[in-house]
Amino acid sequence: MTRIALISDIHGNSLALRAVLEDISWRSVDQIISLGDVVGYGPEPEECLALVREHCGVSIRGNHEDAVLSPKQAEGFNGHARAAINWTCSKLDLDAINQIRSMPTWSHIEPGIVCVHDSPVPQDGYGYIRTRSDATPVLRSMHERICLFGHTHLPAVFTISQHRQLSRATRVLPRTGDLIRLDRDEKYLLNPGSVGQPRDGDCRASWGILDLGAMSFSTQRSAYEVSSVRHAITCAGLPTFLGERLLIGA
Repeated sequence: MTRIALISDIHGNSLALRAVLEDISWRSVDQIISLGDVVGYGPEPEECLALVREHCGVSIRGNHEDAVLSPKQAEGFNGHARAAINWTCSKLDLDAINQIRSMPTWSHIEPGIVCVHDSPVPQDGYGYIRTRSDATPVLRSMHERICLFGHTHLPAVFTISQHRQLSRATRVLPRTGDLIRLDRDEKYLLNPGSVGQPRDGDCRASWGILDLGAMSFSTQRSAYEVSSVRHAITCAGLPTFLGERLLIGA
């Protein structure tokens, strides 16, 4: 396994996912990994689950999958997210539920490389790693050299020296397509952003490539018909806000 495509936070947006899978198909990757939240918010949860089952070698369970399995998990969600989870649960058949149930919460894909949805530090419990202050204690605590994560819907790279772990984390905002070289003396948190509901001001689907041969990471963007998904969200009876935010990547 040398080149890995990383996707996360698809959130029931099959049009975005199909655009990403099409772009991945000509990038010579060896495996695709989903970092969680395949469902929630969007109008095609079963189709997204089927595509992930077909294309992904590893599929991590996110907090929206947890909420499908245990509705109490959605009590902390905002009103739009709770409404979407309730709607999603009404659309999933037993096969889809069993697929979600079989998803692990973490996976070691190589020695020193772990995949999670939110944080590799268990006590964080759905914690968001958005800032240097968020990332610093996580990087200091985690045993692995590289953690692949999602949850924030924001592409990002955080790093800290393995030899100077009392220092603060450094944050890099990756520009689309730029290669970020990974130093063997550093520990990394790598986030590919969100396929189905990006929140960094860019409405295109966000994903990443981790090249273990070249020791590099890059984020990529895939365009799709966002307005069509907004229309589908409205027609499905989901909160209209969930469609409107897609137009501005927020």
